[in-house]
Amino acid sequence: MRPLVLPLRQACHESEVGGKARNLSRLMALDAPVPDGVVLTRHALDALLGVEGLGSRLDALCRVLTAGSDVGAVRHTAATAHAWVMAAALPEAVEATLRQVADAWLDGHLCAVRSSAVGEDGRQSSFAGQFDSVLGVGSLAALRHAVRTCWASFWSERAIAYRSARGAAACGMGVVIQRQVDAAAAGVLFTRPPEAGADDDRMIVEFCSGLADRLVAGEIDPARCELSRSRMAVTKRAAPTGQGGADFERLLSARRAVELATLALRLELALGGPQDIEWAIDADGRLAIVQTRPITTRGSATSMDRAGWVLWSNANVNENFPDPVSPLLYSIASRGYYHYFRNLGLAFGLSRRRLAAMDRALSGIVGVHGARLYYNLTNIHAVLRMAPMGEHLARAFNLFVGVDETADQPAHATGWRDGRGRIAQALEVLRIAVATTWQYVFLGRRLSTFEGTADDFAAATSREALAGATLPELGDLFSRFLDIRFQRWSNAALCDAAAMVTYSLLQWVLERNGFTESTHTRLLRALPGVPSSQPPLELWALSRLARDVEPLHRLFLAEAGADAIVACIDDDPRCAEVRRAYQRYLSQWGFRSSRELMLTVPAFDEQPEPLIDLLRQYVTAEGDAPELAIARQAEERQRETRQVVWTLARRVPLQAAAAWLLIRWTQRAVAYRERARLKQALLYTRCRRVALAIGDQLARCGQLTHRDGVFMLTCHEIDELASGRAMFPGGVAALTDRRAIEHAQMASLNPPDTFRLRASAVFSAHDRADVIETRASGEASDLLQGTSACGGRISAPAAVLGDVGEAHRLRRGDVLVTRQTDPGWAPVFCLVSGLVIERGGMLSHGAIIAREFGLPCVVGVADASRRIPHGRRVTLDGDRGTCAIEAAS
Repeated sequence: MRPLVLPLRQACHESEVGGKARNLSRLMALDAPVPDGVVLTRHALDALLGVEGLGSRLDALCRVLTAGSDVGAVRHTAATAHAWVMAAALPEAVEATLRQVADAWLDGHLCAVRSSAVGEDGRQSSFAGQFDSVLGVGSLAALRHAVRTCWASFWSERAIAYRSARGAAACGMGVVIQRQVDAAAAGVLFTRPPEAGADDDRMIVEFCSGLADRLVAGEIDPARCELSRSRMAVTKRAAPTGQGGADFERLLSARRAVELATLALRLELALGGPQDIEWAIDADGRLAIVQTRPITTRGSATSMDRAGWVLWSNANVNENFPDPVSPLLYSIASRGYYHYFRNLGLAFGLSRRRLAAMDRALSGIVGVHGARLYYNLTNIHAVLRMAPMGEHLARAFNLFVGVDETADQPAHATGWRDGRGRIAQALEVLRIAVATTWQYVFLGRRLSTFEGTADDFAAATSREALAGATLPELGDLFSRFLDIRFQRWSNAALCDAAAMVTYSLLQWVLERNGFTESTHTRLLRALPGVPSSQPPLELWALSRLARDVEPLHRLFLAEAGADAIVACIDDDPRCAEVRRAYQRYLSQWGFRSSRELMLTVPAFDEQPEPLIDLLRQYVTAEGDAPELAIARQAEERQRETRQVVWTLARRVPLQAAAAWLLIRWTQRAVAYRERARLKQALLYTRCRRVALAIGDQLARCGQLTHRDGVFMLTCHEIDELASGRAMFPGGVAALTDRRAIEHAQMASLNPPDTFRLRASAVFSAHDRADVIETRASGEASDLLQGTSACGGRISAPAAVLGDVGEAHRLRRGDVLVTRQTDPGWAPVFCLVSGLVIERGGMLSHGAIIAREFGLPCVVGVADASRRIPHGRRVTLDGDRGTCAIEAAS
């Protein structure tokens, strides 16, 4: 059953709680001082509309209105709708919910009750002032009346007129119920003046004594001050009419104004654009943020996008590339992503004309800020919108990578229907449908072809083969890798696209039929054919063998160094079986390690010490083998699949059959994607081998200071050097040394995960200073909110790790807390009881592997590794997507 009420911290989905509640939840996740509360979801209003056909009657009432309807008709419609909503009987479930809310929140306190329409406080249409709020609510009867008032305002005269004038839609409404601030002063802050351009340095604050409701309604003359964004200082102030400077200082001192502005700039940066922020300060001087919305008038975020602003995000991409990337890796990634999307378009049958229109955006799919790789979401969304059902694809992509915000369409970009007649569109859709069907009918075969290509390249780049290769031969192998990455990657990309689309469709079908949010995660547990779960199983078997060899077991228990353990495995005749298993693991899985795509990071087969430290954790671990956990999760997946299909079969048999096929396709697509990702890791680690072999030869002839300098070259420069076509070979050593220094300087920056910059701008040291200086002060909340990736509940100590190399710091049963994971983390998952991950989406590799072992997992928990102390006990609720930090004992 869909929830009628949610804690405000868990109001993550705008389609369920409305724009205002979603914004407040985001603010709470950013540690902004937001009064706590709950939100009645849109399902509460939907329940009311189901009483005696109220929803149908309201639809019929409003259907006669048009954009040209006169004021009298709009007023009559609004008055009728208001009367119907205020008089309708509350459903029993809604009445019970209101009683629960009153018992919990009206215990001697006043509450503010605010509307939260779906589509409200958005970047395109804010609906500011169009819906009602009720202050001073202190009883159950007052709460009932306030909630009805908010609901009725959905059909108010001003809301109807706003929707008609702007062509905007508000699709449902939640209601926020919060503790009301006993305000000594309150007001609004504009992080940029609403009518000014993006270069305006001013921030505007308007405020008054008491609550800000009269100020917002325009009933009083407010006090006003201006601050400089760059200098963070008050530059101008004007006291309210009839009040002097002392009253001004009492209401909002210069110091408090700077504190407020500092917080506001941090929120602007985190939320991706200029903000209109309502705030209040109580008698004890505590600051509260009441709400925030994007500024939508001229000169705001919308016009900034038209003027050439770009939305950047490292969501998902930092799972594969978590560290600062080298020039070599960036040159491969930038060209690789161009060909990735373009070749997918060709495979799906998009016309050459349409692909040519996409070329400008395709050439800038990724960029670098602070030496870290970022998606250019503005370009990605522009490309997706040029395809049929482009908006749906853009949302599916966001779900796939784990990002909330969709970029506005750039002025230069075209849409699917631009410049094409209906017949031409229909023919292209038909061609796309045929081509897409052809690609996916044989997807398993296409994936096998890609796997064979990767295996052939791995065989050609064995250490034995590279040992005697000449520089031109190494150059040919390097070119072969580039050919695979740029021109022969489509079969792997098809697996990504299949997982993205089928998962999004499955989530939509389940939500539409009333299943809970955790249902789709249970349907994807312990999928057959997911290779990421194999290394933990192999390590567990190896650890059991090691426990049976007494001298080796003693070394592990005594925490002997990795060198001593490796020497024992290699030399002690009693370790013969362990030695064979260990060598077999390195041969089959030695390339699979954390940061396996970075090129600059050695894998286990090159540097086994981290693997030995990880094996030590397995050797000392007790309990069931991981195979048993996987078997249990597989049984639950099968049981959940039968339950979903049976539930749908009782309603519409044909729909049940379609849902069963969709579930099977999604499960298979996710497994295919993981198989492709395995071979991607193999290819990139072999590329590292080839690059280092080239670096050795260039260093021997004096063209590099040391072999790692090869990573400071681009793939084009390496190709020219290896083939003897470089124009300035004598200057390469100085070039790479200089780049290494500049790279270190760039890597010292710390850009935010998601932000906006003008086109062609690069994140700078000044921006970094702003990020550091605008962090919120005060203690973080003890309840962290994210997205459920795998259900379940566990209480255990937190192990906060930066990478797999720190696995020695955890104990079996800890809750793993980290910034991001990749498939190389899989061996750690057998040792933990749950996961909290800062970045990633529902199809991130960490989420997939967590579901293999049935570990409660929450992704997208902002700043978790900073806010959760290592060793502190936490309660992780994978079903609700929360992590509660328990008090220190």
